[in-house]
Amino acid sequence: MQRYLISYEFNDGEDQERGGHMLVEWYESGGVENRPETYEVCSWVFMIQNGVGHCVVKADSLETIWKLWHPWRKLMDITIQPCLDLEETISLIKQARP
Repeated sequence: MQRYLISYEFNDGEDQERGGHMLVEWYESGGVENRPETYEVCSWVFMIQNGVGHCVVKADSLETIWKLWHPWRKLMDITIQPCLDLEETISLIKQARP
């Protein structure tokens, strides 16, 4: 499985609020347990005050990632980049900052 950095930023405060409700519903409906075996979250950071977040996942394909992230695509800008290790991941996060 390949490691990917997923960076995202909500379009505005209303989309962030909708996304928060969607996330709670997803968790309550067993979202985490329903992830495919070919998708593993390695780390996750969300800066709620800014509506910006990053997560590192291992996945078998971009298709798997987009299937899981599809519900949020209208609410936020999402960037997915392959990354090899922690040092490269940190470098990519620093580049993604405004």
